Amino acid sequence: QALANVFRIPELRRKILFTLGMLLVYRIGYWIPLPGVNQEQLASYFDLAKSQGNAASRAAEYVAIFSGGSFSQSTIFGLGIMPYISASIIFQLLASVSPALKKIQDDGPSGRQKIMEWTRYVTVGLCIVQAIAWLSFITNAGQGGGLVYAQWSSNPLWWVMSISALTAGTVFLMWLGEQIDKYGIGNGVSMIIMAGILAGMPSAIIWVVNNYEPGNAAAGKIGPMG
Repeated sequence: QALANVFRIPELRRKILFTLGMLLVYRIGYWIPLPGVNQEQLASYFDLAKSQGNAASRAAEYVAIFSGGSFSQSTIFGLGIMPYISASIIFQLLASVSPALKKIQDDGPSGRQKIMEWTRYVTVGLCIVQAIAWLSFITNAGQGGGLVYAQWSSNPLWWVMSISALTAGTVFLMWLGEQIDKYGIGNGVSMIIMAGILAGMPSAIIWVVNNYEPGNAAAGKIGPMG
């Protein structure tokens, strides 16, 4: 009844539907792969690393979940919203040690707008650095010369296109979060992260059901399967 009452308020209904629509756009983009990447080999590489208890693979998986990204599919949203979060944290830390930056931050809406503009610029820089690191990793990882098709990995245009696509994906998620802040419900960045976590819940539940055996003390432990 309470949920039905929420949808009877026109303004609140519009905000909720707008937020759901933006999250749907995010989930659609989550599945758009980067061209040139062998997605089957990439998925197999991560599955094998996960089954072997590879710490780096698990770390990448958790980072992807909590940043709204998608490393295992290497999509345009592969970097997620993490570069934007990192840039925001950088400026928060700098404001605590820099009186000049603190003064700008406390200078009302105009100061906060200026900090936000600088945050966006730093986000783009972090995206470029992280995109280069990630693409370098997948071109050299795996067996047989990497997880990117050879005719693509040796092409400078592919590098420019892939770096631009990953950077644009994060910038789009940043814009998406700001739109949710203005016209939707809740904090946009938090909603994107929440959507990524919820999307991973079904597979996590299935994994627990398949690997947890209460009657067996050894097999009943939840953790990496060796």
